[in-house]
Amino acid sequence: MRRGIVLIVLVAGVLALVGCGGQKTEQPSGAQAPTPPQTATPPPQPSTPLSPPAPPSPTPVSKNPVAIVETSMGTFKIELFADKTPNTVQNFIELVKRGFYKDMIFHRVVAGFVIQTGDPTGTGRGGSGKSIKLEIHPDLKHDSAGVVGMARTNDPDSATSQFYITLAPAPHLDGKYAIFGKVIEGLEVVMAIGQVEVGPNDRPVVPVLLKSITMQ
Repeated sequence: MRRGIVLIVLVAGVLALVGCGGQKTEQPSGAQAPTPPQTATPPPQPSTPLSPPAPPSPTPVSKNPVAIVETSMGTFKIELFADKTPNTVQNFIELVKRGFYKDMIFHRVVAGFVIQTGDPTGTGRGGSGKSIKLEIHPDLKHDSAGVVGMARTNDPDSATSQFYITLAPAPHLDGKYAIFGKVIEGLEVVMAIGQVEVGPNDRPVVPVLLKSITMQ
């Protein structure tokens, strides 16, 4: 009976040891603490080549009409300021297309001031028979040789066909006479006409002819 009790105690002890050994906790193999996701670095972008500097803008080409003036001393060209004095330019072009400016003379030459033509009578008192109103543009000045304007009487609206070309700046004419063009080629011809010998009433001793005016 005593042996049976001892055997039971031994068996109970063995079972207790086995039970304690089966309660051991294990960590998962290879487990690591979580880390925040890393921000992906974008791949390097190819460098953008620098654009070459833009070429300078071309100088605007004037679209104003050009008149070709043929004289006995040479030919010169006048740009007509249709963009600034359209009525005066239209009158002039109409006369040109009619063949009005043909076989005339420069009836007035004042050295250092102006040469003048456009009178079919050659006296300085003739015209086309049609008068136009005075047309002044604030941007147009008698600021150099080669400025072309309409001649007239004391009446501001009496200009017809006669015109003058300056030989030097003449600011005292600004705002009083209609500038409608400028010599853009052959100014030396105009200056040569301005140096001819003159007699009474500033009339050249040897006539200087205005042979024709045509449009370019």
